Amino acid sequence: MNETQQNLRIKIWIECDTGDSIFGEGQMHILETIREQGSINAAAKALGMGYRSMWGRLRKMEKRLGKPLLIRCKGGAAGGQSTLTPEAEEMIDKFKRLQQAITDMSEAIFSRIYH
Repeated sequence: MNETQQNLRIKIWIECDTGDSIFGEGQMHILETIREQGSINAAAKALGMGYRSMWGRLRKMEKRLGKPLLIRCKGGAAGGQSTLTPEAEEMIDKFKRLQQAITDMSEAIFSRIYH
């Protein structure tokens, strides 16, 4: 195998006891996009998702985590806006740290085995 063919990809997510996904890259990307865009609607458009689909995913996340992830302000002339709760920010931070730790460890193991 030459160098250009040796790539390690790792995908992780957190599941609850029932096997349902609680948090992963997709959920993190949704929350980060809401943070950047300032609203669920704008984030859905930016990600090419329907508002209802995104709203459903957010509700599932909140239900499975047992805590709110967004502070929502309803529309009006300027439209609604949403900000992430401290818990959502903490989930993102912890997940990124977990991802990095697992990636670092896995790359070291991969390197030992394949080089």
